[in-house]
Amino acid sequence: MRKGAWIGAGGLLLAGAAAAYLYLGVDLAPHEEYREEPALTAQDSLPAPPSAYGIPLDGFRVERARVKAGDTFSALLSAAHVDAAVVDSLSRMAEPVFKVNRMRAGHTIAFILPEDGGDAPAYFVYESDLVDHVVFKLEPPCAVHVEKRPVHTAEASLSVEVTGALWNDLVGAGASPSLAAALSNVLAWTVDFYRIQKGDRFTLVYRQRTVDGENYGEPVLLGVRYEGARTQEAFLYEKPDSQGGYYDAEGKSLKKAFLQAPLKYSRISSGFSLRRFHPVQQRMKAHLGTDYAAPYGTPIQSVGDGTVTKAGYTAGNGNYVKIRHNHTYETQYLHMRKILVKQGQVVRQGQPIGEVGSTGLATGPHVCYRFWKNGQQVDPRREVMPSAEPLAKAEISAFAQVRDDLLSRMDEAEAKAKHTTVARF
Repeated sequence: MRKGAWIGAGGLLLAGAAAAYLYLGVDLAPHEEYREEPALTAQDSLPAPPSAYGIPLDGFRVERARVKAGDTFSALLSAAHVDAAVVDSLSRMAEPVFKVNRMRAGHTIAFILPEDGGDAPAYFVYESDLVDHVVFKLEPPCAVHVEKRPVHTAEASLSVEVTGALWNDLVGAGASPSLAAALSNVLAWTVDFYRIQKGDRFTLVYRQRTVDGENYGEPVLLGVRYEGARTQEAFLYEKPDSQGGYYDAEGKSLKKAFLQAPLKYSRISSGFSLRRFHPVQQRMKAHLGTDYAAPYGTPIQSVGDGTVTKAGYTAGNGNYVKIRHNHTYETQYLHMRKILVKQGQVVRQGQPIGEVGSTGLATGPHVCYRFWKNGQQVDPRREVMPSAEPLAKAEISAFAQVRDDLLSRMDEAEAKAKHTTVARF
């Protein structure tokens, strides 16, 4: 069997290094806590060239700095010898476009001063983000406006062979780390990321916005092909009157009634089995669930829409939640450290319902995920799940044009990647 490879977000790769996850004894390891990595967003920009502020700078110079913890709008301007009455007036003038008490540490600021060495600034600029700059005119007549840098949108394609952790492979190929999260979201219903293997391949076409050559915002996947145990494809079809969605080559929606797993990033420590040696009870018995090992506190999400029928504690299950999705399907989530929902509550697919723990008969932090179909416990990883509605017949022709263009671009990217790989040896 080939060694598995797992996907991580922002570098959080849970590759199974903790011995407690093997469930061979009691959990004596330190309680590693889940840490949610911050979303990958464009960094605050370096100060823009003078023209980017929209200010005619003949006879002026620019002094740049960053907001420090504890800095305020009034303190910064007072230190620059701006009259208190002017500061108060600018604060009120800025209200429709920017609240000055929301300045954040780390953001770039700039003072525009006379080039002859005078210390009274004519303008103050605060960079809200990579695009928006709030420009304060300090000399009469005072004024405040928002200046915007141009945002450019481009499309790119790449093909990556999995060699270890998909996140690292994408970064190594020159892609934004955010693409790993985008892949996991788009393919959440069709690809089991816990079964990704070394040698599998992801080929994708995506759209990325940039500002002055820097990535701005999250990439948008337009098309993706995953080649593993079987080939899975996804194509974004953007409808004029709606957000659109992802479909397979035949126009069937990728979105299904249930997600593949209740955790975004973890690993399977024990699968569904009619005969397994129980690590706590020390005997053979059926294990009618799938165990996903993850650090304490990792959010557990409902795999589908439904209503909470049970939320409580038993000696074996520990803290647990059970959800009825419809007349056919139910799911259950065991060993939680903390329950986040109540009995009778309506939940949505992907909504956090608890946190990973080791309560009940458990030897380490994990969630035991159980799945019922018509009252019988089954292995969800072997079930064919119901899908959302396919595209209407009237839309198939337009979709086919989008699909064929993306297929051509993915074929080209894959051929280029394979040629480059061969050429290296």
